[in-house]
Amino acid sequence: MIKIVKNNKYVHLKRGFTLLELLVALSIFSVLSVMAYGGLQSVITKKNSTEQAADRIAELQLAMMRISTDLRQTIDRKIRDEYGDLLPAMQSSQDGDATMAWTRAGYRNPAHLKRSHVQRVAYKLEQQKLIRITWPVLDRAQDTEAMETEVLVNIESIEWRFLNGEDEWVSDWPEAGTNTGLFPLPKAVEFSLELQDWGKIRRLILLANNT
Repeated sequence: MIKIVKNNKYVHLKRGFTLLELLVALSIFSVLSVMAYGGLQSVITKKNSTEQAADRIAELQLAMMRISTDLRQTIDRKIRDEYGDLLPAMQSSQDGDATMAWTRAGYRNPAHLKRSHVQRVAYKLEQQKLIRITWPVLDRAQDTEAMETEVLVNIESIEWRFLNGEDEWVSDWPEAGTNTGLFPLPKAVEFSLELQDWGKIRRLILLANNT
C-alpha cells in the first residue's frame, strides 16, 4: 500500500502483486511441493517394504516352527504304503526331489474323532513352493487321499542331513546298507532352506528319542 498527496490530502492506493512476483511465488511453491511429495513417497515406499519384510518373517517363522515341531514329535512307527510295502518311520527320497516323510505323534484331535493320535507327514519342494503332505491314516489303502498344504514360497532348494549312530552326517535316510528290518531313526536332523530373497537358513533338530 502506498500513499500520495492530492489536494493537500493523503490518498491511499492499493497495489497488487506483479506478474514477476507471482511467478516467483509459484516457482517456490512448486519446488516445496515436489520436495514434500518426494519425502512422502519415500516414507510410503519404506513403509511398504517394512510391511513386506515383516510378513515374510512371519511366514518364515511359521514354516520353520511347523517343520521343527513335526520333527520333534518323530516316533519310531513304521507304516505300510498303498501297495502294502513296509516303509521306515523316517525316509528321505532317493529320487533327488528333496521329499522327506516321517511318522509323528501329537496329532491333535479336538473333535474326538475315532482316529489315531499318530500321523504320517511329508515335505516336498514343488515349483519353488514347500508343500506339507499328510494322510488321514498311517497304513494307507489304494484309495487313501493325501492332503497338501502350502507352507512357504520363493524357495530355491531344501536339503536334509541326518546324524547317524556313529555321529556322522549322511544325506540319505535310511542309510545305504541298513538292515531293512530295523529302519532306525537318526539322532538328529538338519534341514536347510535356500530362499530367493534371504539366502540359506539352517535349522538343527535333535530328535526326541535321543534326548
